[in-house]
Amino acid sequence: MTSWLLIDDSPEEAASFARSLSLAGKLQIDHLSAREATAALDKGQFAPQGVLMDVDLSNEMGQRQTGPGMSQDMRVAQQKRALPSFPIVRFSLRNKILENIGRDPSSDDVFDLKIEKDGLSDERTRLSAQYNLMGVRGIYDALEGADQNLLRLVGLNDVTWQQWGSSSFQADFESGDRIFLKASPIVRMMVYPGLLIDEDILAFRLGINRAASTGWATLLKELADYAYRGIVSDCFVRWWARGIEQWWQDTLHAEAPLAGSSIEQRIALLSGRFGNLVPLTMPKGSMGNRPWRYCLLTREQRQELIPVDPSRAPKLKPRSPMPSWLDPFNAALGVALQNRDDPRLDKDDLRRLQPLVRT
Repeated sequence: MTSWLLIDDSPEEAASFARSLSLAGKLQIDHLSAREATAALDKGQFAPQGVLMDVDLSNEMGQRQTGPGMSQDMRVAQQKRALPSFPIVRFSLRNKILENIGRDPSSDDVFDLKIEKDGLSDERTRLSAQYNLMGVRGIYDALEGADQNLLRLVGLNDVTWQQWGSSSFQADFESGDRIFLKASPIVRMMVYPGLLIDEDILAFRLGINRAASTGWATLLKELADYAYRGIVSDCFVRWWARGIEQWWQDTLHAEAPLAGSSIEQRIALLSGRFGNLVPLTMPKGSMGNRPWRYCLLTREQRQELIPVDPSRAPKLKPRSPMPSWLDPFNAALGVALQNRDDPRLDKDDLRRLQPLVRT
């Protein structure tokens, strides 16, 4: 099995991460020094399953090369077809990202994924990273096949795509003239809420504490027709967001749209049909009772996902332009007030919502 390569200037640390992220028979990761990677690239002998790239290579390369810089060189070579297509994942410690990149978004589009080394000692976080890597490689494999029909790739027909998909997404996909450009919107669709949502966001939107609800498994069976069944669905367990909203209206005959319903209204409609469902409790500092998204700041700082009600949560400006088919970012109000110097925060939103903390 061809391996992924972890390019890092700290051999012992790289070897440790490579071992912990590898999965027998499914995911093989080897480490390579920056100099070894440069030599292989110069010789045209570089064809890994994918690359995990540290941002700081200064221990070896000094200031003449960085992880983002080397990654950009790889993308240019892929554009020229001098290198085969493979995913590139930013893989670094959070403090090294802030030190070397800060809030500069210029390198964002070079990477398919961004994984922080911090927190990988946690089993759930590590497993999520492993499946993300296998899933991204699977997307590249599918796109390298002869069939690049978008609807067949995502497992929908024309009718359901019109209902649950996006013409803007389709335009982004079809405009790519290289594998890595076509892969980019599909990877983003899998990783960030928008057209698709994961189980955490699904539970938020239904107003359910899924860990405490014995009726959760029954509810998931009911939603099977709205699950994502396209490529790499074994790595990315997702549901079509608009499909869930359609089910809420058409099957449950709800009086109000799902997004406009309170936790109490959601639970009242669901609990009689699906058994024991415990309502979600909004955490301290996250205002409102119509959870829909997660707090980006908490996810970044603590790798923790907490629900937010967008009408009671200040918006966060993305580092780089986001397509319309992805959900905007929000921060829980209490967390935003603790991080009010973050330049991404919408200060008008923050001033408007701050009085809610005292009510």
